[in-house]
Amino acid sequence: MARSLGLRLGPWYDGSMKHEIELPADVDRRLAERAAETGHDVEHLIQAAIFEFVDAKASHVSNGQWSDELQSRRSELIDKDIAGAIGESERSELARLDRLANEHFDRVAPPPFEGARRLHERLFKSRARRE
Repeated sequence: MARSLGLRLGPWYDGSMKHEIELPADVDRRLAERAAETGHDVEHLIQAAIFEFVDAKASHVSNGQWSDELQSRRSELIDKDIAGAIGESERSELARLDRLANEHFDRVAPPPFEGARRLHERLFKSRARRE
């Protein structure tokens, strides 16, 4: 099914350009289902996916630096999200900051895989004894 989209790309964009995309029937069906689940229209969901894609590409070139300023901005955006007062560009910024925070914390304090492995082994042995 072809969808004609008028995407709002930014304040510099006059909105006159339309894009038509051809989606496979199963993708179009899932997109319509997701729109019904979330209460957003299909155009909004596609726009959010584009924002996420663009931000994901940008985060791959990040230097992984994390700062108090970034954490403060992330906290501010989380508060706005909880209050229901966050805009699309801010939601996209929050997703980018979440990825940067996860990268940073995984680097400075990686998950304790060895401890998790030992716990798994202990639970597995305990289960085997019960059977």
